[in-house]
Amino acid sequence: MRLSDWLKQNGKTVAWLAEQVGRDRSFLTRVKNGEAKPSVDVAAAIQRVTGGAVTAVDYVTDAEEAAPECPLAEMGAQ
Repeated sequence: MRLSDWLKQNGKTVAWLAEQVGRDRSFLTRVKNGEAKPSVDVAAAIQRVTGGAVTAVDYVTDAEEAAPECPLAEMGAQ
């Protein structure tokens, strides 16, 4: 679920989220608008605050980021 959708459905503001997550409102506004990606820690905090409705995976857009190659597999190919 998109963060903007969750905020709207739950009647919450970015200011409220910023207080819960401990980040500034302007950064979280950029995250909400898709202009910035949160760090792993911030994404985890958003997931916690939204009760799992918005997950860290929701911010991954590249399949390679979601499942990077295993370095051990590369070693076996040598």
